[in-house]
Amino acid sequence: MKTSSIIKTSLVAFVASSALLAGQLYAADTTDTTVKTEQMSKKGDRHHGPKDGMHKMLRKLDLTDAQKDQVKAVVEKYKADRPERPTKEQRTAHRAEMLALITGASFDEAKATEMAEAQQQKHLQRMLTQLKMQNEIYQLLTPEQQQTFQEKFAKGKGHKARR
Repeated sequence: MKTSSIIKTSLVAFVASSALLAGQLYAADTTDTTVKTEQMSKKGDRHHGPKDGMHKMLRKLDLTDAQKDQVKAVVEKYKADRPERPTKEQRTAHRAEMLALITGASFDEAKATEMAEAQQQKHLQRMLTQLKMQNEIYQLLTPEQQQTFQEKFAKGKGHKARR
């Protein structure tokens, strides 16, 4: 595949992912997801967002009070390391840059590549941090809870074996 084709493909992926991830990147900070999730459930809201999967799984494992405290400590530890959300001005500037790329008379592949790589790096960091946190939480579980976790994870959405 030619370099220009790769760059164009990357740009299309970048624009599509930017549109899809914009809501996640700029969403309001949730301070106590567990409490808010329970409140949403009471209100009948069925969609809790991408982070609810781990919380829902942990609720089904009957954690002890000590384990719950340890999980909260791990979550707080990673919460402190989370990068700050972009300001309104930063979001506006980013949208202006994207608009300039899309509507410009000539396409600036270097700028588009730079923006795409920056977005990929941010996404990679968020994903690595999330997985590290989940691994740390998993290590707090008893062997029986770990087995249950693995079984439930395998049965979860999108993880079923294809025939």
